[in-house]
Amino acid sequence: MRFWQKIFLSTLVVFITLFDISSFVLISYSYKFSLQREEENSIREQAVILSSIESSITNAHKLLPNASLQKDQWINIIQPLANYYEDQNVYLSLYDGNTKIYSNVPDFDFSLLSIQNNGSKNIKNQTIDGERYLFVASKLSSYSHLTFIYARDISQLDSFLSSIIRVFVIVSVVLAAILGISIFILLKRLTSPLNELNEITREIASGAYHKRVNIFRKDEIGELGKTFNMMVDSVEDKVKQLTEATESRQRFIDNLAHEMKTPLTSILGYSEYLQKAMMNEEQRIIATGHLQEAAKRLQSLSTKLLDLTYIRSKKREFAKVDMEALFSSLEILMRPIMKERKQRLETAAHIKWLQGDETLLLSLLTNLVENAARASTENEVIRVKAYCNDYPILEVSDNGCGLDIEEIEKITEPFYRVDQSRSRAFGGNGLGLSIVAQIAEFHGAKLDIQSQQGTTIRIIFNNSITT
Repeated sequence: MRFWQKIFLSTLVVFITLFDISSFVLISYSYKFSLQREEENSIREQAVILSSIESSITNAHKLLPNASLQKDQWINIIQPLANYYEDQNVYLSLYDGNTKIYSNVPDFDFSLLSIQNNGSKNIKNQTIDGERYLFVASKLSSYSHLTFIYARDISQLDSFLSSIIRVFVIVSVVLAAILGISIFILLKRLTSPLNELNEITREIASGAYHKRVNIFRKDEIGELGKTFNMMVDSVEDKVKQLTEATESRQRFIDNLAHEMKTPLTSILGYSEYLQKAMMNEEQRIIATGHLQEAAKRLQSLSTKLLDLTYIRSKKREFAKVDMEALFSSLEILMRPIMKERKQRLETAAHIKWLQGDETLLLSLLTNLVENAARASTENEVIRVKAYCNDYPILEVSDNGCGLDIEEIEKITEPFYRVDQSRSRAFGGNGLGLSIVAQIAEFHGAKLDIQSQQGTTIRIIFNNSITT
């Protein structure tokens, strides 16, 4: 059973139950109240008629003071009253003990005649031939052996009760139908967003992560829709990140295999050539030179890969790094390359300290300077600066060939090369800027690359980890 059907049936059952209980209580109270009123009216009217009978007896005694009343005289006293009240559905009886003197009352329970004390009354309601009567019996004050019985037809109370019950049944059915239709329409309207949510959830589970629910309401369901969309956004981002990470990892593996293939092919080829070919000393030197170059490329590749692994596994433990000392170490490391390329490295430390990891920062600068050297021609100057512009910044700039906008977006990917031939000639393997980007991320810094006339790369540090 669906959720809205449970609410529908539960609400309908609760309403009908409460309505029927309330109706029963109301009808019962109304019936008892009406019956009590009838009893009170009957007692009063019986007392009035009894008083009238006793007055007639008193008048008869005045006419015949020494004579006792006979049966015919009693009948003459009570019969006119009985005839008068019969049109009002009131019936009268007079009994001497258990002997009837006069009666137009239907059959009744003779326990009414058992009245112990003069002045007390017996009151009873009884159904006779499908009609309900209310009986009131009492003794005559002057003649204690006589019992006067008053009977009122109260069948209209039962008719009224039946009519009221029918009315309440009809009202209950009509209200239940109206309420059922209203609740059905309301629930379908209220739960339609849940149906939409359910459908969108199925589609998302099938891979349609771009789907969103369009629930614009200012209630809990509207909040649920917003939260659901936020969750799907997060899931889509995570899936996107996982997809990109998987694709990047696959590219990395493919590129690594490709990078290793060339030097390994050279090593295998030249080693086989050295083994089998007859050559002079000059040819041997050339072949071993090629072997050495291929081995150096593999060594450089393994070193860079180790650097990437080191960055990922290293814990953040920052200390104050002396900029002048860092630049001095950089100049020493880059001196052979600068000499070979007939280039010059200029450094300028305008800030004294930088909070970070000295080893990683030196690796970052080394990779940037190497890339700048590859992009520049002979006699060019490569400049490295450290300064503060709201935030501490490391900057490496050159006057080389520059980069296209499309290349800037891809340049930090592992094994990506701007110029394949130039990189290979200088020993590049496409991992330098990938290492730089990860070192910057490790320091919470932002990598900014500007390339128009030459290239300028800035590492902009965050104040939370720098001083």
